[in-house]
Amino acid sequence: LGTAEPRHRHGNLFLTIVAFSLIIMVMAGLFVQWPAEFAWQEVTAFYAIFGFSAFTFLIYAAKGLRLWLSKDEDYYKKKGV
Repeated sequence: LGTAEPRHRHGNLFLTIVAFSLIIMVMAGLFVQWPAEFAWQEVTAFYAIFGFSAFTFLIYAAKGLRLWLSKDEDYYKKKGV
């Protein structure tokens, strides 16, 4: 997903587990009566969609921060530390 790094050997397993968890949460949300304070909370599977969106946002935000905050391997050698 936009990186030159090789994929982890269990990457497909991880995506499968996440997708399966999302499906289970959506199915469970159909039978649970959630208390809603706002209109958008009454959307079917709102909490599953919201949680998955937040999870995805955090992953991509961390990737962006890694590009911005990363240092060279010999960063501390150059500084003399």
